[in-house]
Amino acid sequence: MSDSIPAPSRGALPAFAIEDDRALAALVNLIAVLADGEYFYGKRISEWSMGAPSLELGVACAAIAQEKLGHARALYPLLEELPWPNAPGVLEREGDRARHYCVSCLDAPFPGWDHVVAAFALVGPAQAVVFEALAASAYEAPARTIRRIVEEERLNAGLAGGLVRDLVAAPPGVALLQARVDEVLPEMLCWFGPRGEPGVEALTRARILAMDNETMRQTYLDRVAPPLLDAGLRLPVRRAAGGGAWEYGELPWNRWNGLQRRFGPSATTGQTTTGA
Repeated sequence: MSDSIPAPSRGALPAFAIEDDRALAALVNLIAVLADGEYFYGKRISEWSMGAPSLELGVACAAIAQEKLGHARALYPLLEELPWPNAPGVLEREGDRARHYCVSCLDAPFPGWDHVVAAFALVGPAQAVVFEALAASAYEAPARTIRRIVEEERLNAGLAGGLVRDLVAAPPGVALLQARVDEVLPEMLCWFGPRGEPGVEALTRARILAMDNETMRQTYLDRVAPPLLDAGLRLPVRRAAGGGAWEYGELPWNRWNGLQRRFGPSATTGQTTTGA
């Protein structure tokens, strides 16, 4: 899978003119998921700018948190441009909206540095894959914003590997990170949605999303699995014979909430829709 950013289509549309209501609803949902994901990721990382193990890591946390919050600030206005009633509102504070569209590990402040490292290793790359899938959208307004985000994500791509290596250098670090991986990875594999998810299928047909669910999940595993395996962690995935696709068994879809893209109550497996 190539890491290059696809060039925008020559026929890129300057405004939203999506005739398929399912694609429009799915896009509203996806933008809300990405915006809330960046908002809560940035907020949780920012809380460690003073508590990181070293001054350099504290500075890095502060810089990346500012960047993530800036991404959220750039994404939320797209919801106002989309012609969809009652789209999720902008978050300026956590309590501004009852429903949050982020994975469950971002719900509360990180209690330890191992949680921070797990977020860098598992959550950030998932967001990056979807941003890349959106970067070639036929609609220039979101594509322009998202291409800038993709470039910034690439600048930070190497940080996660270094954090993982530093944490597992001592035996307690291996056990701590293993516990976080066991906790977070199943949700992140579900985060891309089940194969053939109607909303994602509608987005690919409308030339808004360049990858389907399984292509995004495989691209994600190509990036996160090798460095974690090299660090001595156990993962519930393996390469098919001959270096083929990643195999991961049955995912816990019974825990999956397709609207909010997370584990939690009121699961709506396979649904990509939207609401406030």
